[in-house]
Amino acid sequence: MNAIKVFNKVRDLPYHCPEYLKDKNYTCWGKHRILYAELKKLGYKVRFRVCSFKWSELRLPKEVSQLAPTDLDKHLYLEIFLDNRWIVLDCSDDYKLPGYNLWNGKSDCKIEVKAIRIFSPAESIKLEQEIRTNFDVIIKQYGKLYRAVNLFLSKIRKK
Repeated sequence: MNAIKVFNKVRDLPYHCPEYLKDKNYTCWGKHRILYAELKKLGYKVRFRVCSFKWSELRLPKEVSQLAPTDLDKHLYLEIFLDNRWIVLDCSDDYKLPGYNLWNGKSDCKIEVKAIRIFSPAESIKLEQEIRTNFDVIIKQYGKLYRAVNLFLSKIRKK
């Protein structure tokens, strides 16, 4: 399987926030960890990248975004090394959501959030590990938001 097919396969997992510890994690964090592992298996050079964003600037109703523990948060995406340069991959939104990414295997995807700060590759690795390690705490803090996001997305997802 080539990188484009793997990207599409992971992208098309329906975006889903975990509502409890063992629930599927198809958020930007979960999906990009899956994509990272799949691309590494195929021999591609990939790395995690993290940027900060504001929940209030997402395409969510105000009553949903206000449930975030803090407005400023972090988003995970990847970069893949192709043709001697790093290319942005963001497979967060599935194909049934408006504004999802198509990737042609050559050029950057758009980052699915309005990035306020893009962390360095070294900072991104550290942040990804921190989030993974503290997932049990995060899921408790974000429970109400995650349930509201899932409900909203199920209403707007194309049938």
